[in-house]
This record gives sequence, C-alpha cells and structure tokens, in this order.
Amino acid sequence: FLVSFLVDARGGAMRGCRHSGVRVIIPPKRASMPTRITCRFVKRDKLTVPPPLNEGEALAARVLEVGPVNCKFLGPVILEIPHFASLRNREREIIVLRSDNGEKWTEHTGPTTDEAVREILGDLVETEGLETIEELTSRRITRIITNDFPRFFALITRLRQEANFIDEQGGSLTSTIIPTCQAHIPEKALQKRIRVSLHVLPISSQIIQRSYGTRVNVSPVVTVEPRRRKFHKPITLTIPLPVKPTKQGQSILTL
Repeated sequence: FLVSFLVDARGGAMRGCRHSGVRVIIPPKRASMPTRITCRFVKRDKLTVPPPLNEGEALAARVLEVGPVNCKFLGPVILEIPHFASLRNREREIIVLRSDNGEKWTEHTGPTTDEAVREILGDLVETEGLETIEELTSRRITRIITNDFPRFFALITRLRQEANFIDEQGGSLTSTIIPTCQAHIPEKALQKRIRVSLHVLPISSQIIQRSYGTRVNVSPVVTVEPRRRKFHKPITLTIPLPVKPTKQGQSILTL
C-alpha cells in the first residue's frame, strides 16, 4: 500500500486504504512549506539492515517507510500504525525503533499519553475522532508522536521491562506484572550511572501440565539487563517460588 498526500500550513490527515489502517495527522502550522507525505510498508528482507531483535523480541508489523526522509516539522505530528502482536494481558509491550539511513536503528522516544495528544492537537482531537490510548491498545494500534521523519519506523514486541537509571547509590526495580519479582542493587555495586531493566516472563500452568503433567511447577523466568554486566557487589533478586495452581498463598525465594 502507499499513502501519499500533499500538506501545507493548513495541515492535513490521511488514512491508508486497502485495510492497512495507517493514519498520518499533520496539525496546522507544522509544515514550513508544501510537502508531499508518503508512507508504505516494506518487507523485512528488503531492508539493508533489518531491525535488531534480541531474545524474546519480534516484529509486530511490517516496517513502515516514511518520506520525505529527514523532514523536520515545526511541531509534533502523529502516526498511528496497526500491529498484529498479542500483548498477553500486559506481559509484553510495543516499542518503536527508527532508522534514518536503513542501517543504524535506535529506540524512538516521546510522549504518547492522551494529555500529550490533546496538547498537540487541541480541538482537532474531536474533529479527527482520535481515540484514547486504551482504545488504541484494544484495537492493536500504536501511536507515534515525532517532530521529524526518519526513513523507517519499526514496531517491536518484547517482554515488558521495568527500567531505571541506577548509579553508585544503588536502587531497586519491581515488576508490575508480578510485584513479588524484584531486583535490588546495593550501594557501590555500580561505578557509573547505567540503565538497568528487569524482565519477568510468567509461565502458563497449561503449558507446564501439557509438557510435564502435574509433577512439575515452574516459577516466572526473571532476567536482568544488561547481561554479562559485572557488579562490584552482589545484587539481590526476589522470585516467587513455584506453587500449584490450586494452592493458596505464595512463598518467596531471595537470591
């Protein structure tokens, strides 16, 4: 599919046809001159360097090529991209990668809350019929807010991360999926400020029973990133012990 339309200081919006579901919204006074906006999906094998995928990650949709490349707007613009990933009751999340040249990929960051969208669009929220984040999530659509166009956007599905920057003073991370899964980094375990993240993967009891019957129970799989990172002091991981589905209560294992 191809979305192509001309936008000027009056702004504009366009939705992809042929069931693509891609939507581009350029608010008024965001284009410094008449500009032709283009969007199209490309297959992963057509890319010079595909988006890098770590363990447990996958593409949630085809890579979106946008143009004009390196086009800078006078303020934020909005893209809405549908995806086919299952977030499994918030166990997984969608992140956005961007590439300016098709070779180097970086994570795209920016506000995506309903308040940020309302601040950007103002009265256009009702005019364009924009949905809330919860409504978009239920329809498997990801909203991107950007001030410029790279060459490619990619939606990646991964395990939900609880991340924070931790320095010499130490800190703690707690899973929002299973709050009893925690990581505690003591003081002086790190010598410089780095981003530390905690991944938690619950294991379905149905999968365990199909594989091993009722004789085996498995706790969540817990991962701390970055991997192969040497800490100068032992860190503490708290993981719930495996329990039978019918058993009430939960024990805790601290490592």
